[in-house]
Amino acid sequence: MSTFAHDLSRRLTGHTSFWNYLGQLQGAGAVRTLARPLADTPTLDLERVLKLLYCASVFVQTEEDELKRLAQTIVLNTLLLHEDGELRERSLHVLTELGNFPGLSYAERTYGAGDQTLLGRMNRKVSQALNTVPINGLPVALTDYQKQVWDSLPMARALAVSAPTSAGKSFVVIEHLCRQAERHGQFTAVYIAPTRALLSEVHQKVLLRLKGRDDIRISTVPSLDPLQRTCQVFVLTQERLQVLLSIWDAAFNIVVVDEAQNLSDQARGMILQDCLQTVMSRSRGTQLVMLAPGATGLLEVARAIGVEALRPEFTGISPVLQNRIVVSKVKGRSKEMRLQLLRGPEDRVEIGNLESSLGLDNKATRLAAVALELGGGEGSLVYETGPRESEKTALQLMNELHRRLPNPQDQSLLELSAFIKEHIHPDYQLAAMVVYGVAYHYGRMPSLLREAIESSFKQTQTGLRYLVCTTTLAQGINLPARNVFIDTPKRGRGESLDPALLWNFAGRAGRLSQDVVGNVFLLDYDEWDTKPMDEFVPFEVTSAITTTLSSQFNGVMDAVRGDMPVAPPWNAEATRIRACAGLLIAKAAAGVSDQFIESVLPPDRLESAAEVAESAVGAAQRIGLPPSLLQANWTIDPYGLRRLYDRLVEKIDAGDLDNVIPLNPREAPEGLYQSIFKRILRTVDQQQGNFGALVAGLALQWMKGMPYPVILKYWVRRARLAEERSAQKAATTGSRPKRPRTVDALIREAFDLIEDVVRFRFVQLGKAYCDLLVLALHEKGLQKRIPEVYDFALALELGVSTETGTAFVELGLSRIAASALEDLFPSSSMTAVEARQALRALDVVANKLSPIIVAELDRLGLREPVTA
Repeated sequence: MSTFAHDLSRRLTGHTSFWNYLGQLQGAGAVRTLARPLADTPTLDLERVLKLLYCASVFVQTEEDELKRLAQTIVLNTLLLHEDGELRERSLHVLTELGNFPGLSYAERTYGAGDQTLLGRMNRKVSQALNTVPINGLPVALTDYQKQVWDSLPMARALAVSAPTSAGKSFVVIEHLCRQAERHGQFTAVYIAPTRALLSEVHQKVLLRLKGRDDIRISTVPSLDPLQRTCQVFVLTQERLQVLLSIWDAAFNIVVVDEAQNLSDQARGMILQDCLQTVMSRSRGTQLVMLAPGATGLLEVARAIGVEALRPEFTGISPVLQNRIVVSKVKGRSKEMRLQLLRGPEDRVEIGNLESSLGLDNKATRLAAVALELGGGEGSLVYETGPRESEKTALQLMNELHRRLPNPQDQSLLELSAFIKEHIHPDYQLAAMVVYGVAYHYGRMPSLLREAIESSFKQTQTGLRYLVCTTTLAQGINLPARNVFIDTPKRGRGESLDPALLWNFAGRAGRLSQDVVGNVFLLDYDEWDTKPMDEFVPFEVTSAITTTLSSQFNGVMDAVRGDMPVAPPWNAEATRIRACAGLLIAKAAAGVSDQFIESVLPPDRLESAAEVAESAVGAAQRIGLPPSLLQANWTIDPYGLRRLYDRLVEKIDAGDLDNVIPLNPREAPEGLYQSIFKRILRTVDQQQGNFGALVAGLALQWMKGMPYPVILKYWVRRARLAEERSAQKAATTGSRPKRPRTVDALIREAFDLIEDVVRFRFVQLGKAYCDLLVLALHEKGLQKRIPEVYDFALALELGVSTETGTAFVELGLSRIAASALEDLFPSSSMTAVEARQALRALDVVANKLSPIIVAELDRLGLREPVTA
């Protein structure tokens, strides 16, 4: 690119008048996007707009992201403000030069083509054609950045793709993966997603892209293919991948790591790093693709997993305009708010004041009030610090909308409400909220409920308008909105959010191909104790193992030598120390301790390498369990594993085998799983009390595939009985009884236990239990009993315990749908291919399936298209 253009750009941006004109343009553009008009709308005369467009035409000829971002800011704001054909044409020309063809196409559809010249039309067509690639048989014009990534994918063994949230990274990577699956008879790939929500979204995209290819297994289940297909695509969390790697030693052609910044995420980051090291060590031909929403440090972490040549494809340019707007209540005026466009530290543009129809004095309701005023009829995401707070703010929104329109008649929302009552709980507060276009969203919700909410929010004319959510949405879920509202840099009980996570959440503002602008409203920003939104903050990706060894070296060494900390799920530090110690011991048992320690020890601890290795080897020898077992279960206290193994041997020697072997929960005698869960907690975690029996009751219902209404009915009834006993006890002592909890609080508690304990902690513990039991049976000469050992860890993860239910989950269906559907078929042992065939022939009307479940079948392409 032109050095002259670069030098000229520096001269142009060095003028104070440039920034003044740009601020006026940005302020006027931001006003145009507001749901409520301002009394005094800022304007910018035509001559200044033309000067800015000239600047944009110069900036776009440079290689600097920041200058290109300025060019895009100028032209998108011009398109928002001006209908003049010449201005529009010049703006569209700059978008063409930027290679933002999704934005260009939207602008032409929405604002018109402008006064096109023949040369301009030819330039646009040629440029767009150069960026157009066939996606699933249809021509799709990519942005310049997407095309850059697209061209790199076939050539690079390892690729780091880092860009803002709305840049369309995963879109091109998923297409690349699916193309490779189609072209090769022997092919194995895994797409790693950090959350079940993102896992479900990616799985659906892959299923639809490879629709009709029954010869390709596409699975979220970490199991061997009963049909032994040679082409497989797995979409797994790192925990599920860890299970798969322990039972299958195949090499992978492609491994994709979405939200790769999670390599820094404590114990889960350690699992991810260990899985990647294992996968990459199996074949030099494995392609690694790491995706992150703006991150530094990926190259260093890649070296820690044995990848030296990681090709970076980074950009800081979002293809949509994102306005950061500070909203402040005007002192002394209960209904007036001040709006300022935030451009950087100490750099704001006055937009104007707005008179609200709602009072702003009550800080507890101000977030809801501002969202109602500035959200309007377009989709709005409202950030809250936790599930309980999300419910509270959503209720405030609902109350005001109910006051305005007591009887809404959106049929899709009425169906969503009916689904929640039928498949979650009839008294769940969310069922009443959604009718008014309001919902809340957090990670521990059942997947189909979460997806139904997301699907409704994505609708354009109908559906949900306000979604109050936690940082779940910052984990890669594709749920953009015109407006995002944030009033705090905190989460949970006052814990500071990583600024990069807040930027990632804010990045939901603006919809690629559906809009050119999004607004991030920052409420009471001047009162925040930090100012994380002043300047963009990328994720700093580090190895969670190295970070733990750096900050908790002595604690890790004590744990390796046997002094393991008590690590309940909420104690992140203890959990991290225990996991790190378990991994060091597992590597020592496998004989790769020296190499591993060298790759993960922080530089200031390298002199301790011999000490660490000696301690880890000694621990592995004392524990005395097989290396493969320790490697497959290192997240569990290895000394606790030994205690559990010894206890199982004792039970076998005592002839108590029937109380040791787990059976299918549909056949298990009463009390079997209660005793197994208690045994696990008392030996592994040395935990006394009755918690194991409590969790086992919930886990049994979960594994049997019981519908949520049944599980929650039992859970609420149990809580009410406990409250009655507490009230009776209080009456006898003359004390005041505790206030009964709401149904919503009890449902949230059940969701937490299911997701955090049943589907996470006990999945890990359950797998370890089965592995130890198989080892004990083998060493005691009882190999014939091994086939009786039921894999209850997989049943806990999936929430089903039949082959048919598992097949439905493998097809991408949620547990709610799988549970409802498996009751419709007499066969409990269908394969995924047989299940797909059965669903294609299913009469959804005769079976009276919920429209939400029917919509999920359609979304996954599992039902024959309905013809008129």
